[in-house]
Amino acid sequence: MEGAYKDKYSFIGEWYDNQASLVRRFNVFYYPTDDTVEMYDLKNRKTFLRRVKVTGITLDNFFIGSTLPILGRLVKIVDFACEDTRNKLHKDVQITFALIKPMATNIAGKIITHLHEKGMKITKMKKTNLTVDDINFIYRQQLTDATFPFLLDHLTGQQVICLELVGKESVTTCVKILGDRDPLKAEPGTIRALYGTDSVRNCAHVSPNAEAAIEDLEYVFPPPPLSSIRLRLTATLSNCTLCIVKPHAVREGKLGAALEAIDEGGFHVTALNMFIVENINAGEFYEVYKGIVQEYQGMVEELSSGRCVAMEVVAKDKNVNTAVEFRKLVGPSDPEIARLLRPHTLRAKLGKTKVQNAIHCSDLAEDGLLEVEYFFKILNL
Repeated sequence: MEGAYKDKYSFIGEWYDNQASLVRRFNVFYYPTDDTVEMYDLKNRKTFLRRVKVTGITLDNFFIGSTLPILGRLVKIVDFACEDTRNKLHKDVQITFALIKPMATNIAGKIITHLHEKGMKITKMKKTNLTVDDINFIYRQQLTDATFPFLLDHLTGQQVICLELVGKESVTTCVKILGDRDPLKAEPGTIRALYGTDSVRNCAHVSPNAEAAIEDLEYVFPPPPLSSIRLRLTATLSNCTLCIVKPHAVREGKLGAALEAIDEGGFHVTALNMFIVENINAGEFYEVYKGIVQEYQGMVEELSSGRCVAMEVVAKDKNVNTAVEFRKLVGPSDPEIARLLRPHTLRAKLGKTKVQNAIHCSDLAEDGLLEVEYFFKILNL
């Protein structure tokens, strides 16, 4: 059995079947030789899905707690199915918690890019306001520090970005990537040395150890009944429009660049959340394009192919229509045309094809609010 994992890795996956209102369990096999996935139904004892290549899924996507979009179904990996797979993967891949403190969105974008370049994958993300209780919990190991009262003052009621990060030995790696709490003492090239000013305004916080990371993530990203009351999303639903950084762009590490460009282009990001959109919801969201654009099916498949980041965007200039102005910043739907005619637009800089064009934005001014509500009210439930 020693070499078994070289041929395939095996996991236990769960999929909530809406039609039957029950959770189905599978053996999910991943074959690294050709990046294919296979699923075996444990209850019915038969193959559910023969080996197939699924866009965007590689070995990096498999860790406990990950959710994989497999042909329109969201399959959650809940355990390893064999000791070989556990021994090979468990010691390498860890999850940890990070928080980006109140700061300009373009600097937050640079921090996100920095984390990506150091091998950290964002698997959950949201913008939220911190209460005193939240700060006391997240900073429970620093309550007696002399700086804590100043930290409490700096963070109370302020918007922060919370992240679940996955990567090789992510807990210790992230502590190193951030650097010393005092930016003046931090190693050159670390996040705090680059963007911090003092030991309170030092850009970010990460969990100090693996146990704290699990507790932090359970607190910050609670299951649905609690998520509507604890660390809620920050949508304003006023003179706003929707921006989605599509799954391919998130995978390719372009999220940070998108945040920088949005801020520098004259817009506030007033709400942000990472979603995995089910195939059926992606079809519903893009319904207006059905029969109108030939890329409709591709658009649906792209939006449901992995994690996307949805944002409520509001123009900094209160006298303009946000949806109309933001559309100009995003540019033509075909990135090739955008690069020719409007090279400074988001799709020109970040897009690849008409389907993988990096960014979705509301087409019509009157759709901006409706689309924000769809993501931040309907899908968030």
